[in-house]
Amino acid sequence: MADLYELVLALDLGSGLGADELAELRWHVGRGERPERLVLGTDAYLETFPLGDPEDPGCEWETAEPAAAFAVTGAASRIGGALVAALVPRDQPAGWALTVRQELHPDQFYELRTMLGWLGRWAARDGYAGHLRFHESHDVTPLVVHNGQITPPADVVDHTPLWQGG
Repeated sequence: MADLYELVLALDLGSGLGADELAELRWHVGRGERPERLVLGTDAYLETFPLGDPEDPGCEWETAEPAAAFAVTGAASRIGGALVAALVPRDQPAGWALTVRQELHPDQFYELRTMLGWLGRWAARDGYAGHLRFHESHDVTPLVVHNGQITPPADVVDHTPLWQGG
């Protein structure tokens, strides 16, 4: 897996998160069990694999299970340092503080794009929210919240041609 990217997120989220949204976000950062209902849309772009010959009418298809987007912890394999994810309550202003550092493969960019869309809507303020960097590069692409949106970097857009989200 040489096509790895470093993802860093550091942003504050508002206090109005619903119980289902908070449960799923906790799962995504490795702080809870997978909820029965995934409300953020991260299960919308699952890979499907044929079990046998796809031309055979009796061929069965296997769909991947949704995976937590930011739950990997420990030593990074290619970007150096540690992989972390934290979601903690904030008092002033009320809400949640989210910090993430992960290694992502482009196959995970659909989930990332979904998460960026959702996180942008809940960001407590405009401004820097993190960055994305190809693991062999020194150049980072900033992730910026503006008017409730985090614009996905070109690398993410290029690797998500079937994107239909908002």
